[in-house]
Amino acid sequence: MEKINETKDLRGRHDLLSTKAMARLVPPYLEGLNAAQREAVEALDGPVLMLAGAGTGKTKALTARFIHLIKAGRAQPNEILGVTFTNKAAYEMKHRVTSLLGYNVDGLKWLGTFHSVCARFLRTHAELAGLHSNFTILDTDDQLRILKQLIIAERVDEKRWPARLLLGIIDSWKNRAFTTENLPRSENDIYDGKGPAFYSMYQARLKTLNACDFGDLLLNVVTILQQNRDILLHYQKVFKYILVDEYQDTNVAQYY
Repeated sequence: MEKINETKDLRGRHDLLSTKAMARLVPPYLEGLNAAQREAVEALDGPVLMLAGAGTGKTKALTARFIHLIKAGRAQPNEILGVTFTNKAAYEMKHRVTSLLGYNVDGLKWLGTFHSVCARFLRTHAELAGLHSNFTILDTDDQLRILKQLIIAERVDEKRWPARLLLGIIDSWKNRAFTTENLPRSENDIYDGKGPAFYSMYQARLKTLNACDFGDLLLNVVTILQQNRDILLHYQKVFKYILVDEYQDTNVAQYY
C-alpha cells in the first residue's frame, strides 16, 4: 500500500513539474489567451474569422497572431498587412509587437489604421492619382472651407443647402467607392441635383492644391489598384497575410 502511494506521489510531482515546465515554454505573446483565441492565433493556413463581442480580446488575439506568423517563420513584418480603425488600437498593436519582437516601430510600416496605411501607399504612387508625393491631407475645416467657396461661386443658397450637408454626401460617396467617373445616375438628384457637379469641382480643386481628404486616401488606393494590374500583382506578392481588426465595420472602400 505504501509503495502504491509513493508511486502516486512521484507521478503527481512529475505531472506538477511537467506542467510548470510547459508553462515556461509558452511564448509571452500567447500568455493570457483562452483556447479559442490561441486556436485563431496559431492557425497558419487558410482564412481565419474571429466572432466575439466587444471587449473580449479580438485585437489582442490579432496582435498575437501577427507576432506568431513572424515567430513561425511564415512572414517578415513587412509581408503582413495589419489594419485597424483607431489610432489607439494601432498604437497598442505596434507597442506590443515591438516590445515582444524588438523591432523598431518604423519597421512595421504596414501595421496601422486603414488611413495611415493607405497614406503610406499613396505617397509611393501619388502620380497615379494626379498628386505629388508631398500632398497635404485636409481636415474637416479645410474641406468645409473649400466647399463654401465653391457654393458661393456657384451662387447656391448655403442656408438652404449648407456645405456640411454637401460634405456628408461626398464622404458617403467615397465610402461606397464612388468616384466622379463611376457615380451612379441614381445619385444625380442629390443636393438639389447639383451634387455630382460639386463633387467634380471639389475633386478638381483638391488636385490643384495637391491635397486629398481622408476619403481620398482609401478611394485613390482602390482606384490605383483597380486600374494598374501590375501594381496589384506586386502587392499581392508582397503581402503573405492580411489581418483586419473589427472586420465587420468595414465600409465598401475599406472592403476593397
